[in-house]
Amino acid sequence: MRFLIVLASVFLFAAGGNAQNRFVYLNNQSSPNDISAFQINADGSLTQIASSPITTGGQGYDSPMESMAIVYTHAGPVLYAANGGDPSVSGLRIDPSTGNLTPITGSPFPVLNDSTGTYDMAASPDSHFLFLTNSGNTVIHVYAVSPEAGALTEIANSPFAADANINGLNVTANGKFLLAGGQSNQGVQGPLEVFAIAGSGAIAQVPGSPFAANASVSDIRSNCASNLVFTADNGSAYDDAYIMSMDGAPTPVAGSPFYNGAAGNGPNSWDLAISPDGRFVFTSDSFSGDLTSFAVGREGALSQANNSPFNTDVWLGGIAITARGDYLYYTTFPSEPVVTGLRINPDGSLDSVSGASGTGVFAVNGESISVISYPPPSCR
Repeated sequence: MRFLIVLASVFLFAAGGNAQNRFVYLNNQSSPNDISAFQINADGSLTQIASSPITTGGQGYDSPMESMAIVYTHAGPVLYAANGGDPSVSGLRIDPSTGNLTPITGSPFPVLNDSTGTYDMAASPDSHFLFLTNSGNTVIHVYAVSPEAGALTEIANSPFAADANINGLNVTANGKFLLAGGQSNQGVQGPLEVFAIAGSGAIAQVPGSPFAANASVSDIRSNCASNLVFTADNGSAYDDAYIMSMDGAPTPVAGSPFYNGAAGNGPNSWDLAISPDGRFVFTSDSFSGDLTSFAVGREGALSQANNSPFNTDVWLGGIAITARGDYLYYTTFPSEPVVTGLRINPDGSLDSVSGASGTGVFAVNGESISVISYPPPSCR
């Protein structure tokens, strides 16, 4: 589910002879914690790799949508996974050929001055920084990523204060701003917080932040041009869309918020993904079981694609899109965690894929809902 822009040299490293191999990872938040890994076959179906599930070396707790992130280092791609029960962050080197994960030196890295909880994370597009937050607290940790192999070091003055408990993080494609989705129980209705990122990784809210949203924000995304922002409005059947100025201030687009079409139980707009070409936004509605495909208009307005929403008949967790934009994978909860793939058609509609399901491991609190794809989507 995280967009990653990579420098030409490291992109070529990641997209070389092993570009045909694609994988999906599920952070199980089990105890001890582990990650289930699946190879994506040519038809979108999934095959669990031989070494899966792979231990993180930490203790699981509860899984938000974005408890993993991927960066590129001189030693190869690294997957970070939050362990909510320690708390800690595991760094695991990805073998692009097999999908196997190997701990990097020093992993897992402890999260200091924080508590057991539900951790979201996001990596900067240049792979220099990792941002981490616990939804039970109102701070954001910032770590410098070693370019050699991915070791994490918390920067000076971290963690930084936020105005609300944060549910989702996203770094804009230009690397200038950290977007944080907040809960609406701190006196601001659905706060959307925007932080400017300094060269050191230090963050400070831009003038006017926090900004209002329709409801609590459970996830947040920006497009490749860094001029549109979308939020999943938790506890509602709506998603917000904003035009983002060059100084980081978001303004709602005409018609926002937009109805996701969810019916039945809920509604509960939950997770977001954007197609690599920026033409479509996908959102999961956890309790209705609906996956909505939105076409993105020129000014950021959202309109439902053909046959949207797609009903899965399960409770939905996190979603992740492939780098090619041809498949979307979703997770289920609170039963045995399953990751399932759907084909994305040229018009943004979704179709089932035979055999595109894999089973993870029960989370400590029954919610293994974080999924990520490798190679991660990148801005084209």
